[in-house]
Amino acid sequence: MTAMPAPRLVVGDDGSAAADVVWLWVNNHTWPGWTISVVTARRPESWTPLPPERTSLHRWEPPTPRVLLSPDPTTRVEHLTAEADPRVVLDTIEDTSLLAIGPHGKGDLPLHLGSTAEWLLHRPALPLAIVRSARPVRRVLLSTDGSVHARRAAATLAALPWIASTVVTVLAVRTGRDDVDRGLAEATDLLRAAGVEPNPLLIEGEHVPTGRGDVRALILGEVEATDADLVALGTAGLSGLRRAVLGSTASAVVHNAPCSVLVAYAGATPSEG
Repeated sequence: MTAMPAPRLVVGDDGSAAADVVWLWVNNHTWPGWTISVVTARRPESWTPLPPERTSLHRWEPPTPRVLLSPDPTTRVEHLTAEADPRVVLDTIEDTSLLAIGPHGKGDLPLHLGSTAEWLLHRPALPLAIVRSARPVRRVLLSTDGSVHARRAAATLAALPWIASTVVTVLAVRTGRDDVDRGLAEATDLLRAAGVEPNPLLIEGEHVPTGRGDVRALILGEVEATDADLVALGTAGLSGLRRAVLGSTASAVVHNAPCSVLVAYAGATPSEG
């Protein structure tokens, strides 16, 4: 029987203040049995082609390594680097349970997401945590619409090693789709199996004005009402003209939530084309 790989947290580290916040967030939680990979990627200074051993991720010893303040003997920390576009490096990492980055890096305006965060939010290959605050997560809002993307977000949340110490509200809006009720039930079962007794919040569609913007406002309103430290949801990864015209619920939450956000994408579905 093949052994299951250890769960892995990848931390995008560009040496910025936002990256420092992400590392403090990591330190404010426990990761027993996990591997924490601190990834530093830098664009090459010239257009001269570099050998693969420099452009692909490899271990290195940074001048100031990231360390856990209260190390667990079962938690392993490694430092990886590559001379390549950070967006491409982070977007092509595999075998990872969660990718954590700051909302902006060096040189990015603090009122907007940085280019790396925007790129990864497009259609995140890995569950993505955009960390805005180092405070430990005590209250979580999980939004589910019954989609495969929401199910992946719920599964990612349930797999976090510290989730049992949190209070989780599961928000679902019934808009005539049967999968909303199923999604709420599945998310509740996943969390209970992880040791959490979630608070389900099912809102009937007739109590929500029509329009995508109202759904976004509803989620953000519940973030405020529950004083959430983390909001988790799926994303269909809208892009191009559809993003320009309609936007994305996940994108709106990421841009406007005052807390950290976890988004998950389960791959393209037939309805998305």
